[in-house]
Amino acid sequence: MHVYAIDNGPMDKALMATGQVEHLHEDGFTWEPPYRLDWLVCDIADKPSRVEAMVERWLVRRWRREAVFNLKLPMKRRWPEVEACLGRLAEALEAARVDAEIACRHLYHDREEVTVHVRLRG
Repeated sequence: MHVYAIDNGPMDKALMATGQVEHLHEDGFTWEPPYRLDWLVCDIADKPSRVEAMVERWLVRRWRREAVFNLKLPMKRRWPEVEACLGRLAEALEAARVDAEIACRHLYHDREEVTVHVRLRG
């Protein structure tokens, strides 16, 4: 397995010693993979709509086969924001003829975020 870690912060030295992680100090919103990857895993702490737009770009361009990402919940209108993000994502995938399964769960009762999983079908 090879992992591109796109993060401006430091990485754990033991993790880097495995030789399986390539740490790139780049902007996760603008970085583009050099080839199609198996997974996109994203835990960027930013506005849900901004994270959704970035993941949407990856999915529409088919840069990965599956994606797991967190949407950090705003203080107000939490469910409407999540519903809007998931609706935009589903509409964009349909418009691009990307057949995908989208699932969203609140995995931790004490965290202000939901986790979304998207898998390409076919």
